[in-house]
This record gives sequence, C-alpha cells and structure tokens, in this order.
Amino acid sequence: MYGELVTMGDAGVITLFSMGIVFATLLLISYVLDLFKVIFTEKKKETAAKSVAAPAPAVPAAVVEEDDDELVAVITAALAAHIGKSSDQLIVRSIVQTGGQQPAWAQAGRMELMK
Repeated sequence: MYGELVTMGDAGVITLFSMGIVFATLLLISYVLDLFKVIFTEKKKETAAKSVAAPAPAVPAAVVEEDDDELVAVITAALAAHIGKSSDQLIVRSIVQTGGQQPAWAQAGRMELMK
C-alpha cells in the first residue's frame, strides 16, 4: 500500500488512523475505570450499611475547663524560648490545636518546618 514514497495525503491518513486508535484505547481505559468504581463502591456501601445497623450508645463529652490565659502564657514562653527572643517581643493572636486528625507524615513535615 505505502511504498518508498509517502505523500501528504498518505501521511494524513496514517495520522488520523493512529489518533483514532489512541482515542479508542483511552476511551476503553476510561470505561474500565468507571466499571471498577461501580464494582468497588457497591461493596463498600454494603459493609457500611452493616456497620450502621448497630449504633453505639451516645457518650456525653466531658467538658474540661482550662485557664486560657495560663495556656497562652505557656505557649508564648515556649515559642519565645524556641525563637530566642523575649516574650515581650511576641504577639500571640490565635492558638489553633493541630494533630490527631493529620497523618504522621504531615505532623513530621510540620515539625521539620518549625526547626
């Protein structure tokens, strides 16, 4: 079909044919991934329904009253000692608790940034 000489028309046909094959393959991969999502989502829904069937009894949360001024003073002193400045040179505007919900790698990265 294609000899030693390939014309511009032949190159266009080859290009369109190749692009069609690539597009069809990507479309097939997309459908396979959607199928996987449907298959594995149904199994998770069934296990979630079983675990929700027996709810745990509600436990009231214990309210801990702390002296916020003392906590701010301790955190400010620790921060001043870490930075190497006096606590008079620092202004603490807000204190937000982190941890517990973040993965260990996120906490390690945060500690690296604080050094």
